[in-house]
Amino acid sequence: MVFPADDAFARDIATAAGERLLKIREQGASHTDELRKAGDLGAQEFLAAELTRMRPGDAVLSEEAADDLVRLTAERVWIIDPLDGTREFGEPPRVDWAVHVALWEKGELTAGAVALPAQGKTLSTAEPPPNPPALAEGARIRLVVSRSRPPEFVNPARRAHERRAGTARLGRRQGRLGHYR
Repeated sequence: MVFPADDAFARDIATAAGERLLKIREQGASHTDELRKAGDLGAQEFLAAELTRMRPGDAVLSEEAADDLVRLTAERVWIIDPLDGTREFGEPPRVDWAVHVALWEKGELTAGAVALPAQGKTLSTAEPPPNPPALAEGARIRLVVSRSRPPEFVNPARRAHERRAGTARLGRRQGRLGHYR
């Protein structure tokens, strides 16, 4: 069965989960680990409940829940990461954490959203952003990588330097994502 509103649904539940995460963060916790656990659990419970309520016949694969092998034969599988950047979420005022919601349907990704609650944004297939302009001849591409788990193809020596420099830049920028060249 096709749900024409899957794009909007993904956007709406990712945004709503992000709003809940902001409230959890505002309430704080006595320990960073408690805040992180509360965020993971709160977002997982909300998204699981909404998917069960609004898309009861669909399977769900979540980073924060036990794997349900029903997904292997399902035609529609929601793939969620209720709190991507759990460590960053637990370090206010950092803003580089997100909620991911995507729909895999019959072998293709058909809908998706990434809520960036601390930045007040949700990117979605419901209203995809415009394509970036073409790069000028010889222009360098900027690549954002994890400071703690950069991909293997990033030069290891440069990666170590950028990790140190990036951490310092990110601390100074408070409120903006750190970018690495």
